[in-house]
Amino acid sequence: MRKEILLGTTALLAGAVAMPDYVSAEEPLRLQVRGFKHEFFAVGDVDGAVGTDYNNTGEFSDGEVQFRGETALDNGLTIGVQVELEADSRGDQIDEAYAFIKGDFGKVVAGGENLANYNTFWGVVAPSVGVPINSGWITVFVPPPAGHDLSFRSTITTTNVDIGNDENALSYYSPRFAGFQFTGGYAPAVVDTGEGKTFTGFEADKTFEYYNAFGVGLNFSDSFNGIDVKVAGGYNQISAPQNVEALGGDDVQQVKVGANLGYAGFSVGGSYANEFEGKQIVSGGAITRSEEGRSWDVGGSYSTGPWGISGTYFHGQWEANPLQVGDDELDSFVGAISYALGPGITTSLSVLYGKLEDEGGATGEATMGILGISVSF
Repeated sequence: MRKEILLGTTALLAGAVAMPDYVSAEEPLRLQVRGFKHEFFAVGDVDGAVGTDYNNTGEFSDGEVQFRGETALDNGLTIGVQVELEADSRGDQIDEAYAFIKGDFGKVVAGGENLANYNTFWGVVAPSVGVPINSGWITVFVPPPAGHDLSFRSTITTTNVDIGNDENALSYYSPRFAGFQFTGGYAPAVVDTGEGKTFTGFEADKTFEYYNAFGVGLNFSDSFNGIDVKVAGGYNQISAPQNVEALGGDDVQQVKVGANLGYAGFSVGGSYANEFEGKQIVSGGAITRSEEGRSWDVGGSYSTGPWGISGTYFHGQWEANPLQVGDDELDSFVGAISYALGPGITTSLSVLYGKLEDEGGATGEATMGILGISVSF
C-alpha cells in the first residue's frame, strides 16, 4: 500500500511540473557551490582496553562540498536539487543527493536524504559552541571497548534517532501555521541485518532487510516578548525482516522530543529519545545486537558579539548484545568557548570528558582539550 501511495504521489508531482504550454522556468537552473570544513586537534589523556596504549593526541577532519540549485516556474512552483560531495577521502564519495519541489502546499523532497523529522530536530537539542557530543563525533575522541558496537543514528550516540542514514526516501514539510509545522516521510528500504546482505535499493529484500519505514514529526518555532521558543517531536516505525521476526523480533519504533528557549544571547535546551523497539542484527541464526535504548542531553550557551560559551551533557545507552545482561552506555560532557573570526569562520576550544562502558564492564575513557576551526562557504 505504501509503495502505491509513494508512486502515485510522485507521479502527481511530476505531472504538475511537466504540464506543457503554460509552465516554464523563469531562468535555467544553475548550481551554486556551498559547503563546510571542520578541523579539530585534540590533546589529552586516553584510556582503553587493558594492554592498549593509545596516542594521546588526535585530529578529526570533516567536510563536504554541496552543489545546490533551484529555479522558479511560472506557475509558482520552485524546483531544486542538491548533491553533496564528501571532502574526506576516507568516507563515502557522495553523501546526500536529492531533488525537491516547493510551493504554497509546502515542500516535497525525493532522493537520498534523512527523513524530515530528523532535519527539523537539530534546533532543539542541547546547544553547544564546541565539539558536538549529541552525534557520532564523540567516538572520534573516546575509544570504544572491544566489542562495543556503535551506530551513528541510534540512542547510544544521539537523541536525534532516525531510520538509518540518507536512504532513498520521500519527505514532506508543511507550511508553517501559527508557528507549527508538520513533517512526514517514507523510505521503502532501510538497512541490512547481517547474513551477508547489503542491498538498500528501492525494493527491499524482506527476508533480511528492514523495509517500509515511515516517520512523522511536529515542530513549533516562534518568539514571545523577546523569548525564542522551539519545540519538536518525532515518531518513526520500520517493518522488521523475516529473519528477525522468526527469532521473536519486532518492528522498530522510535520517539524523540526536545525543546529550546533563547533570550538576550542565552539559550538552554534538552532532548530525549527512546527506541523502545530497536533494530536487531541476526548472525549465525541468532540475534546478536539490539539497538533498543534511550538517550538524553541538556545544556546551555551564551553568545555576545563574536564570543560564545556553552556547557553540554549527553547520556546514551542501548541493549547491544541481548544475550548479555545490562546495556552499553556513553556519558560525555563538553565545555567550550568560541570566537567568530569572520563571516562563516569560527574557532573554538573545547574541554571534553567521555566514557564508554560495555555490558561486561570494559571501558574507554578520555579527557581532552580540543582546538577547532569551522569554515562554511
